[in-house]
Amino acid sequence: MHGLDRREFLLAGVAAASAAGVNGRRIWIDNRQAAMPNRPWRKIHLDFHNSQYVAKIGDKFNADEFGDRLQAASIDSIVVFAKDMHGYFYYPSQYGPVHPGLSFDLLGAQVKACRQRKIAVYAYYCTTWDNFLAEHHADWLVVKRDRTNYLPKFDQTPRWTALCLAHDDFVELMLKHTREFVSRYELDGAWFDMPVPIAGECFCRRCLDALRAKGLDPFDTKVQRRHKQDLHVSFLRRATQTVRETRPGCQVDYNGQCVYGLAERVPHMDNIDIEALPTAGWGYYYFPTLVRYTRTSGLTSYGMTGRFHSSWADFGGLKLPVQLDVELAGIVANAARCDIGDQMPPSGRLDPAVYHVIGKSYARIKALEPWLEGAVPVTEAAIITGGLPLENISTEANFGISKLLIESRIQFDVVEPDAPWERYGVVLLPDGLQVDAKLAARLVKYASSGGAILVSNQAGVLSGSGQSWLEPFGLQYKGASPFKPAYMIPRAGFTGDIPPYEYALYEGAGQWKADAPAEVLATLGEPAFQRSPEHYTSHAQTPFDHATDYAAIARGGPVALFAFPLGTSYFTRGYWVYRQAFQYVIRRLLGTPLVESDAPMSTEVTLTHQAARAGRRERYMVHVVNFSALRRAPKHPDFYDDPIPLTNVRVRLNLPVKTASARAIVAGENLKLQPGSDGGVEVTLARVPVHEVVCFELA
Repeated sequence: MHGLDRREFLLAGVAAASAAGVNGRRIWIDNRQAAMPNRPWRKIHLDFHNSQYVAKIGDKFNADEFGDRLQAASIDSIVVFAKDMHGYFYYPSQYGPVHPGLSFDLLGAQVKACRQRKIAVYAYYCTTWDNFLAEHHADWLVVKRDRTNYLPKFDQTPRWTALCLAHDDFVELMLKHTREFVSRYELDGAWFDMPVPIAGECFCRRCLDALRAKGLDPFDTKVQRRHKQDLHVSFLRRATQTVRETRPGCQVDYNGQCVYGLAERVPHMDNIDIEALPTAGWGYYYFPTLVRYTRTSGLTSYGMTGRFHSSWADFGGLKLPVQLDVELAGIVANAARCDIGDQMPPSGRLDPAVYHVIGKSYARIKALEPWLEGAVPVTEAAIITGGLPLENISTEANFGISKLLIESRIQFDVVEPDAPWERYGVVLLPDGLQVDAKLAARLVKYASSGGAILVSNQAGVLSGSGQSWLEPFGLQYKGASPFKPAYMIPRAGFTGDIPPYEYALYEGAGQWKADAPAEVLATLGEPAFQRSPEHYTSHAQTPFDHATDYAAIARGGPVALFAFPLGTSYFTRGYWVYRQAFQYVIRRLLGTPLVESDAPMSTEVTLTHQAARAGRRERYMVHVVNFSALRRAPKHPDFYDDPIPLTNVRVRLNLPVKTASARAIVAGENLKLQPGSDGGVEVTLARVPVHEVVCFELA
């Protein structure tokens, strides 16, 4: 129970696994989050990348208009540019190049306007993506395995121009730049972009020599990832030290930190921005998955969406206020702060329409801040996921498990294997998680001491061995099924009153034997043959032919196994039967969840906690976010243009606490409390257009 104070320990009760829904449970409230600095809630990331082909920069910039427009839009912080991705500076740098179309100190004027209005201001600096340096320092370029680099061909528009952090003269130049702009301006922070080594590997002469000098194989992916993580951490350490020595108290942020190995990097940063413009390719499951990873770091997290219809530099693209309302609601519901991406036109004049839209949404957030500041997520479950340093957490397997948990109202975090995940009541192992002997031993001990585990597919196999580590729970691995799809024949009642049927497992399955004490909840079925050019019938897969002796879903005491890749399958297929099977199993592992609601499945429901302080009682907040999208066409993502209001929504808090009152904060209405069983309490919300926060104040 790492980090729990006495009250939380008593609330958590005796750790329980189980089947029968025992009252005692493990829950986790991270007190570090309550003690985080009181940072701004309403930030703008003001992109400003201008190539040499832009003739005039800032010709319509007016400092007072700039500052007043930000202030009128309820903005309390902003990122403005010191140096962009093209390599151009926006102040009179002694290093240069200053953008040729700029005739004054734009950065200085922006900083002064913001400070006069008490708007926190951070300076943006692009690190390893710098077109100018890439063209002038071929020796600093990242080299791919095929000995090419990221320079565009002569007939291509520049995109990535990755530079390698192994070159100390390159790093020293960036530190000189940093020292210059941090010392020159009264900044609240420095914001570094693109510091993560692209692709996580490099075969430049400097990297090859360094690895070979250590007797390491530079073509081993693990060696490359470790080397690039070390270079990255070294740069973070040096850059942060430079900022702090130059301007004590100046915040230091680095983009791109939503990759594995975060714990090694956390000591060298103050905050994590999750760049996650949902309509720009990140999608609507990137942020809710990744914030549950970053918020366990002990740092503040910001969710960065955009005002654009699509992605960065989408001039002429603008969301409706209600679209931003839904996205920002999803951010604060997960105890993160808000960041909206904009791109200032080369003229330097902020667009009135853009800040009208932003202002409407940020006014809503401003009104909610008393219920956001110091609020900490309350969690009962965790996804354990891992990979090599700098590999992406944003996999279909992780997104699929997150989607299942969100739709099931389970409060969860995302952690790496080395984290203290024993503090959660149930842990979930997604498809493809590499479980080594050390992790397997911890998991077995955790299950034997009251924890519950849900395992998906290959996560039940000991890494590199082909052997099950679940044999203590009666589950033996016999290899991969040769059929894709295979079939699932339910034995448990998770399909309701539908007559018996064989459900397709579209992504295939493993062959698992369930021996006593394990029980089979669904049997694995097979077709007569695998569809191929030699054997086929009809339009798609071969139909079900026979049941096997293998389990598609099984449970051995505190451990449940899905023999198919549950996360990937659900994220890519959305098949309802996978969800119903998951909900049947997770309820029996976890018992009654912390929060229940009859809101539509698309609604996100999260739980946070604020400790008592002078003038405020202790309280729990349940966020209800109405994700009600327009039907999408193949070429565009979901858009939340016209949410259908939720009505008569039941919300139940299943904690044995004495509640004095409940209030719907957005609606401004007191709610009637109804006692629930097991010491819980229930309210009904008359109407939720987009976002409601139910505040339960304790006696």
